[in-house]
Amino acid sequence: MQSIEERSERSALYARMIEGTVTRTLEGLEVSLVSLSDDLIDGDLGQGHTQRIRDKALKILKFAPQLRQIVVVRGDQTLVDTRTASPGNINLNILGLDQSTRSSYSLGLIIGNALKGRFLPAEGTFPDEGSLRKLIPIAIETHSHQGERLLIIATFNPSYLTRYIGDLELEKSDSIFLTDIDGNTLLQQGLFGPNRQYVIPHLKAILSEGADEHRVNNSFGAIPLNTTAIRLLTKYPLAVAIVVAHQGSFSLWLQQKHSLLMILLVSVIILIGGALFVVRNGRKAMQMKAEVALLSKVVEHSPTVIVITNPDGVIEYVNECFETVTGYRKHEVIGQNPRVLKSGETTDIEYTKMWDALTAGQTWQGEFHNKHKDGSLYWERSSIGPLINEEGEITHYIALKQPITEEKKAQEKLRLASAVFSVAAEAIMVTDQQNRIQMVNESFEQITGYSEVEVLGNTPALLKSDIHTPAFYQAIYRKLEDNHAWEGEIWNRRKNGEVYPQWLTISSRFNPAGELEGYVALFSDITQRKHDEAIIIHQANYDTLTGLCNRHLFEDRLKHALALSDRSQTKTALLFIDLDRFKYVNDTFGHCAGDLLLKQVAERITSCIRKSDTVARIGGDEFAVVIPELARVSDIEGIAQKILQSLVNPYQLEKNEAYISCSIGIAIYPDNGSDSERLLLNADNAMYKAKQKGRNTREYFNQQLNEDSQRRSQLEQDLYKALERDQFYLLYQPIWSVDGSRIESIEALIRWQHPKRGMVSPNEFIAIAEESVLIHSIGKWVIQETCRFARQLADSCTNAPKVSMNISSSQFLRGDVEKHLTSELTALKLNGSALIVEITESILLLDEQKIYQQLESIVSMGIDIAVDDFGTGYSSLSYLKKYPVQRLKIDKSFIDDLETNKDTQSLVSGMISLANSLSLKTVVEGVETQSQLDLLRQFGSPMIQGYLLARPMTGDMLLTLLNKQTITVAGE
Repeated sequence: MQSIEERSERSALYARMIEGTVTRTLEGLEVSLVSLSDDLIDGDLGQGHTQRIRDKALKILKFAPQLRQIVVVRGDQTLVDTRTASPGNINLNILGLDQSTRSSYSLGLIIGNALKGRFLPAEGTFPDEGSLRKLIPIAIETHSHQGERLLIIATFNPSYLTRYIGDLELEKSDSIFLTDIDGNTLLQQGLFGPNRQYVIPHLKAILSEGADEHRVNNSFGAIPLNTTAIRLLTKYPLAVAIVVAHQGSFSLWLQQKHSLLMILLVSVIILIGGALFVVRNGRKAMQMKAEVALLSKVVEHSPTVIVITNPDGVIEYVNECFETVTGYRKHEVIGQNPRVLKSGETTDIEYTKMWDALTAGQTWQGEFHNKHKDGSLYWERSSIGPLINEEGEITHYIALKQPITEEKKAQEKLRLASAVFSVAAEAIMVTDQQNRIQMVNESFEQITGYSEVEVLGNTPALLKSDIHTPAFYQAIYRKLEDNHAWEGEIWNRRKNGEVYPQWLTISSRFNPAGELEGYVALFSDITQRKHDEAIIIHQANYDTLTGLCNRHLFEDRLKHALALSDRSQTKTALLFIDLDRFKYVNDTFGHCAGDLLLKQVAERITSCIRKSDTVARIGGDEFAVVIPELARVSDIEGIAQKILQSLVNPYQLEKNEAYISCSIGIAIYPDNGSDSERLLLNADNAMYKAKQKGRNTREYFNQQLNEDSQRRSQLEQDLYKALERDQFYLLYQPIWSVDGSRIESIEALIRWQHPKRGMVSPNEFIAIAEESVLIHSIGKWVIQETCRFARQLADSCTNAPKVSMNISSSQFLRGDVEKHLTSELTALKLNGSALIVEITESILLLDEQKIYQQLESIVSMGIDIAVDDFGTGYSSLSYLKKYPVQRLKIDKSFIDDLETNKDTQSLVSGMISLANSLSLKTVVEGVETQSQLDLLRQFGSPMIQGYLLARPMTGDMLLTLLNKQTITVAGE
């Protein structure tokens, strides 16, 4: 039997063991649920995606016997339930998973209320109170891309821990509790009713002290009652409490006194008998009376149960302790047979042995399993002996009894603790004061590969991996000296030489005198947990498609590079890379081909830089390169050119071949920005400037770019207000026959009259509108105004010229051009033949089927299609043949050097001839001199647009011009 001090120490040890087991069980579950959460938000929550989530949840249950069920809830709706493929909603209100009531101790796992039943109750139902099974809901909260709250709830089976706890060496009167930090019981084992009163005040005490564990001895006067040990879980808002009783230990003293009590009782009886004869003998009588009174008082108040019967077994006397132990009052048993205490648990064979010994005049010792007055059972150890007179007759039987219920429990607990030590999932190692190994369990052998025989007498240095420095171990021993405990991660080596990670807890052992006896170490192999953590960390920091750093890690690397530059007085370069024509590849060949291209781009960029540099994918088709510790800024040019050349080479996308290029913006630290945020913004501005210069090039940031960026930002803000404040208007430029005799058509040109900046060029604000949603509103307004003016022309003159308008590729991709045109033609009762829609060559390279259908619908209304800026983009004769095009407009860039460049003359002449051969009308833009016009007349019969014949003008001015049909050369 253990001493009180030993049981007190063991209570603290058990608390730590259980805390470690619960913590690591929850850690494993949290890793699984976080992984499931990451997969959940990486999809659209459609049926296919939720089925994949259910499949993964079923796999988790397969390897997690402590879980019974996993559900995924969006709002109040159940999306996934591992119990059924067609899930119904559950009763969320009773699970205790409300974030508002969640403890600040929690790291992410939400632990709900313990409920009865095997599975979560359905909506409108409640827990099965008649069930002997329990569950504890645990959950991870996340949010969808639309901001919806998502809960992943798993039902934890507490009996998984009960099996572990049940193997400890605990007595029946001992209790174990798993509670939340408010004291609500989630799991309980043992005689919990009376013992729970010790837990709550001590739990409050440990929380107020800010300590990790608390232990206190409770007593009644000088009699020790129990020890309460409480330990908080380090990572979760839970506590483990153990209450161990000391009645068994206290009985040791009583057993040693049985012989003395028996002698004392006999003395009392003899004195009482003698007193009958000498009661009147004066002083001697008084002395004997005093002795009888003293001895009677000792018997009456003895802490041992005393029963005296006559030879027939009828009770004649019981003391106070009898009343306490049995619940019967004296008057209820005097005159009764002791069989009133029989429970039926003690066999008749035992009673026969007892009477055989007693009737033979012998003392009998044994154990009874008796019944208390209230019906409860208890164990007692009895010594019964006969009182024999001078004639050799038995006059009485005297029984001394000691309750041993707690001792029985202690014995069973000791047996169970030994079993737990042997079968615990965690390795246990016990060392002496010199740190020599005294004992290990089976799990130690399984994890380390060493048998008990191989390690006994050695120190734990046998397991060292040589990864940690001496300072690491010195810090552990300092912690043990100061706090008597250490917990943390450590790398050790198995017998086969494999190095692996452990989670290790070391506690100091002390003897009753408070002297250090040695240490107890508990550890588990966390190889799988480290693997899972590595996956989670990688997913949080790296792009899943390309394997490059994601934006989060990129920003961290950039800040680190800037700090390194500050220390080494060097420069850091940031290259912001945006792919040209990636959208075309994605739309033409599909997203799978687009993903394959992005992977190849990542590989090519990585091959162009040093291993010490960082490449990151920070957006859909946006990449960034950080080049720290530059010796010379001029080195950047070679790297940029290498990347440009690498990305322009063809890409093999399964059965297709694609071509793209890139635009690179370059910013240098500290010249172009004092922090990472400013440097990234300036590199982005430089990249935008590179795109404006024609793409497939690089641009260095300078102060002018910064000013342009600020101007551009302000323009974008003003552009949002321009339409509603009626700041846009249209001008109209005539398109003449080649001989200048008549106006063949008119182009509508948008202008912006800014209240402060004055006239803003379309070249400046249209690009901004294209990058935002504003282009759709502006485009719709242009259609409305152009149609209104065409209606006005039709009403004002006969044979009114056609009016052309420019339609953005963004509007075609949105697919609402046809709808807007139909609406206006219907409202104005305007014939489609009055209109021309101008598109750029780039539109023809987009989604072929979608663009073709829209152009066909527009032509079916009678509207002409004109290809604007022909020859400046990705020209292809196949597009002219495939699409319903009626007109070509040759860009002004071909006309600027027409008078001096023979090659240009050949190109323009060839384009006009090509158009004529395809029966397409040709318009030459930007004609500003008479000599240009004379040359064009020699090339055929194109139509002319330019300042030579007329500048853009208001609608009223154009109507006046049409009515007069006056030919005026600009400048005359």
